[in-house]
Amino acid sequence: MSHEIRTPLNAIVGFTNLLIAEGADEIEPEEKATMLEIINTNNELLLKLVNDVLEISRLDSGNLSFDIKECDITKIVKEIYMTYQTLIQPSLNFLLELDETVSLPANIDSLRFTQVISNFLNNANKFTKEGTITLGGKIDKEHREVCVYVKDTGKGIDDKELMMIFDRFYKTDEFEQGSGLGLSISKVIIERLAGRIEVDSEVGKGSCFSVVLSLASTI
Repeated sequence: MSHEIRTPLNAIVGFTNLLIAEGADEIEPEEKATMLEIINTNNELLLKLVNDVLEISRLDSGNLSFDIKECDITKIVKEIYMTYQTLIQPSLNFLLELDETVSLPANIDSLRFTQVISNFLNNANKFTKEGTITLGGKIDKEHREVCVYVKDTGKGIDDKELMMIFDRFYKTDEFEQGSGLGLSISKVIIERLAGRIEVDSEVGKGSCFSVVLSLASTI
């Protein structure tokens, strides 16, 4: 965690000092623009790191409030899909597997639920170089459950790593930027919503992260 915080800080401080130091006027405009872009990128990364640490602390302390009410999962999944159409890498096929005519009611905090699915999509986008990312939703009437999943054709996760990916600060690639808290936060959120996260993955073929929730009693 110390390394993850120091890296963006060093970039911010280093390039800022260059831009305000003597001789800064001699730096080419294109080079200045590149430096400013690097500073901005690392500002956003540092903010995300701090927010993740604060959020896991609030979840632990029970001070993070949840606004749980009956929501239509179908509508929320469609909205997430529309949002991510412009965020997924253009080289990837982004698909939606959802029967939009079927209502999938569940008692959730819609913002927290969206946060979890967004985390799955961000990870899929990061670790999938070619192929497809699929966002889907389906109903299991027998068990009265609704499942929302993110499936990709990325590098996959081996069995040993699957046992650790929800551990705090764990990252499958230490050189990847990030806090290693995203999946840990997601797990806590879904447990607070009385649901569970399931993962199916095969190295070289891809992964599928699913959120399983109970259907609302109105259906």
